[in-house]
Amino acid sequence: MSLRESTKEKHTAAEHTKFMKTLFKGNITKDMWADFIYQKMLCYNAMELKAAMSGYLDQLPDLPRTHRLYQDYRALTDGQGKHTFRPEAAEYYKYLVALDDEKILAHMYVWYLGDLSGGQMIKKIVPGPNNSLTFNNAEELTIKFRSLLSDNLAEEANVAFDWAIKLLKSYDNELSI
Repeated sequence: MSLRESTKEKHTAAEHTKFMKTLFKGNITKDMWADFIYQKMLCYNAMELKAAMSGYLDQLPDLPRTHRLYQDYRALTDGQGKHTFRPEAAEYYKYLVALDDEKILAHMYVWYLGDLSGGQMIKKIVPGPNNSLTFNNAEELTIKFRSLLSDNLAEEANVAFDWAIKLLKSYDNELSI
């Protein structure tokens, strides 16, 4: 079974969270989007540190998003960073930095390929800048990234979706649908 097929159920579950439903309806507030960007910044930083130490970013120099997330966050908050890391993001960060090198690719698969695909729809909906969802040569980058993946990453990719769902659900009490 392919990586995509193996993660389809969790991918669907993530898309059906209250946060994502609110986002796709165009009802996410600027402040909530800024908060989510702030959480992603922490998680992406961990993934990029691990991927750089493992040599994966040497093959994908256009992939890193942490700085772009920071730029978006600063613009969304008018330079007045006011958010704190949610426990879910902090726990995920700790998990990521302790992860075996190859398994980091499974987490990057969930997040970065999400940005390269569904993120292209999201950037048309969210309030404020979307520099972190803008890629040069997105098709080429996707092909290069997929060449690093293997189907044996499916179990860890499902773990990555579990973390994503946990983070997305941390917003449930702040949303009304």
